[in-house]
Amino acid sequence: MNLIYVLGLLALLAIPIIIFIYIIKNKYTEQTISSTYLWTLSEKFIRKRIPINRLVGILSLILQIIAVVLLALLLAHPMLVIPHSASAYCFVLDGSGSMNFELNGKTRFEVGKEMISDIISEATDGSTYTLIFCGSTTDTIYKDIADKDSALKSLASLKTADTTPDFLDIITATQEYFDGNHAANTYLVTDVDYGLTKNVKLLNVAKGYENVQNYSLFDVDYTMLGTQAVVSGKAVSYGSAAQIKVEIFFCGDNGIYFKGGEQMLALEEGGMGEFSVTCDVGNFSAVKVVIADEDNLAPDNEVILYNATYERIGNTLLVSDNSFFALASLTAAGNDKVDVVTTKQYEELALSGYGLYIFDSYTPGTLPYDGAVWFINPRGSTAGAGFTYQTDMTSTFSNKLSANFSRSSDTSSLLYRIVDGVSTTSFELGSYVRCGITGEFTTVATCGSDPIAFVGSNEYGNREAVLAFSLNSSGAFTLSANCVTLFSNILKYMFPPVVEKTSYTCGDILPINIISGCATMRIYTPGGEEVYLNTASVVSEYKLTQAGTYRIVMLMSNGTEERVYNVYANLPQSERIPNPADIEFVVEGLASDSKFDGYYDNLFIIFIILAVFFAADYGVYCYEQYQLR
Repeated sequence: MNLIYVLGLLALLAIPIIIFIYIIKNKYTEQTISSTYLWTLSEKFIRKRIPINRLVGILSLILQIIAVVLLALLLAHPMLVIPHSASAYCFVLDGSGSMNFELNGKTRFEVGKEMISDIISEATDGSTYTLIFCGSTTDTIYKDIADKDSALKSLASLKTADTTPDFLDIITATQEYFDGNHAANTYLVTDVDYGLTKNVKLLNVAKGYENVQNYSLFDVDYTMLGTQAVVSGKAVSYGSAAQIKVEIFFCGDNGIYFKGGEQMLALEEGGMGEFSVTCDVGNFSAVKVVIADEDNLAPDNEVILYNATYERIGNTLLVSDNSFFALASLTAAGNDKVDVVTTKQYEELALSGYGLYIFDSYTPGTLPYDGAVWFINPRGSTAGAGFTYQTDMTSTFSNKLSANFSRSSDTSSLLYRIVDGVSTTSFELGSYVRCGITGEFTTVATCGSDPIAFVGSNEYGNREAVLAFSLNSSGAFTLSANCVTLFSNILKYMFPPVVEKTSYTCGDILPINIISGCATMRIYTPGGEEVYLNTASVVSEYKLTQAGTYRIVMLMSNGTEERVYNVYANLPQSERIPNPADIEFVVEGLASDSKFDGYYDNLFIIFIILAVFFAADYGVYCYEQYQLR
């Protein structure tokens, strides 16, 4: 037996003190009596006390000494070492979407956590615990800790993610731990039925869930035919054959959903059915498709498609002393809400509050902070713009200036989007501005080795475009359809849709375009969590890990205007299967059955015995007082 706090035995010094007090204490109490006869009688009784009464006097001392000894042991915290009784435990807990299957009010995930809790609670003290959690990512929550309470508390706080974990990450994390501890008892807690396991003990929480039912929606979409919305999609029954009802709801201008239609589907076991419902609707912000019948997995019974009207900010300021060509190109590109001022007016009025500032053949002394910026033929450098003016380059009779567009085959790239629809590969310039790029930009066109068209963002995080040539000296290009297309693409870049689409799958990365004038941005998850996102770049990203609606709220730089956007994330199809199966879960290596010393330090029994001795001592004291009356 070991003592954790040896200094606790100093409490034994109380024993001689108790003995000394016992020796000097007065064993008699003063009593008022009415007769000397009674006094004589009591002295005679005391001299002839029976032996048991003499024992009572010393019994209190014995009980008090034992109580002090027990109290000293409590302070010293004795620990009984049990050789070769403790083990290392490693738990690999599946936190994927299918673990949310529910039966009798309890999910598979809750059952799995209870299994782990039971093993930890019953393990010998001194054992160590490691928990690898496989949710949206595979993470080691704790490693080789011996504190049961901490292990159980961390386990209880875990929640599932509606995603499919990366199997390679799970195997890698489990293998890495096993390589460092071949004697560990490794438990795989999952609903996947693996046909082969090695060096792991499979705890399949899907046992008992064989007869669960799940209906699922996918490929839901809608099209507009005048005032009618045609909502279509597919439904699957992963369990037994069933008749299900698909209901269609629309969200009106008041934010309240109203029913637009319904359709009954007869589904075979494991079979698919298609639906198409035509609804007469007016304006709506979202369409919701719901399976009205209950099953054992709720997140895939509903899909919401938001009617996203992409904002095109029209408050554009054009600063130019010769605005004809720039204004004509902007109007042809679709932006007819442009305020035009001269360079002198801009400097005198100190105009602000625009979503886009276009400086044509003029460079301001200070960069606007509250909107996107577009430089055409810059005449100087501006701090924070991400480029510097170097010199003007002009053509000669024998050496014409020929510009070339850069192209990309990646349709998702920024370069592709800027030159999309521009048919020409080259054009001639009378002159251009040689610029030095210091910021993060994508070059769209070059003249020789010099960039003459590039897009990116400035130091305020606002989008920026530069055309380093004058529209007045670009000849036929300014009057061509290619120039209009280029202007249109740049405007789309300046005023992008905040979200490209409104329907995603859990596990997807949601790209969010940061519009000019956005001061802060936060996203509210389906679980109610509030997350602030980075607005320093032109695009922010967020990984979707929960099924349901995500609400994106942008606070504009004026501090009062908020813009709200919604997207919906669906449960991955791989997580909708009630009883998933896989081939193998193999951890390579030779397992060992060696154990290490455990211990027992439960002081509850000592507390009980100590309480008994205190109670007994008090009883003896009361008896002694009664006898001396």
